[in-house]
Amino acid sequence: MDIKELLDDDAFDPKKLFNEEEYHTLLINREGYSKKENDVADLIHTLLEKNITRPESEEIFKTLKEKNAQAVLVNAIKQCNRVSEKTKLAAACWESCLDFSNHFLFFVELACSTDFMLSMEAYTVVENCEEPIISEEALTQALLIIKNSKSPNTAILEDLKNNITLRIS
Repeated sequence: MDIKELLDDDAFDPKKLFNEEEYHTLLINREGYSKKENDVADLIHTLLEKNITRPESEEIFKTLKEKNAQAVLVNAIKQCNRVSEKTKLAAACWESCLDFSNHFLFFVELACSTDFMLSMEAYTVVENCEEPIISEEALTQALLIIKNSKSPNTAILEDLKNNITLRIS
């Protein structure tokens, strides 16, 4: 692209940069990240690309598992501003077959989202957490989070509550 094109008012439309259908704007704060964590952050960005294929996604899920990417995935979800991006990354959490027991309460809170798809993906992560790692205190706190939730997704909340109650017994 030459300089004339950049200066041409018709060549560049800044409004297009804010079109959520065309671009994602997740910026992962990489301060203090190791090379491994930077590689994981790059994979997470790739997952959010519009035209990613299922085989490409599955390869990324496999790599995320190999790199034990739980912390970077959780941080990326926390930094997302768009629910659609949070939803994709929550799905990546369970699709990568990683255990997020150390982030159990975070995903319980996400499962109480008012957005149905985010709620469902986060519930799936909670459902796949390994029981022995989760303390009874965390389970009790999770029930309190559900009780105080204003989410309209009552079926998911009821399933979440049942899942947690079974873990206490």
